[in-house]
Amino acid sequence: MTMICERCYAPIGEGESLVRLAHIDHAHPDGSVTWMYAYVHLTVCATPRPAPHERPDTGSWDTARGIGGYRA
Repeated sequence: MTMICERCYAPIGEGESLVRLAHIDHAHPDGSVTWMYAYVHLTVCATPRPAPHERPDTGSWDTARGIGGYRA
């Protein structure tokens, strides 16, 4: 079974530390419960790398930078 981290959506490999979270999927008329499991890396998730065709986010322009032509 492939486990996917709920934070970073990366696969969790064999032998990696993880936390298994249990959520109630639905309850049956007889009182039993069906559980749905989610998995999260126990250590810090790796920062996802942007795709090669995506430009990095440089933020919005700050006019206080003073870059550009000066007005006289």
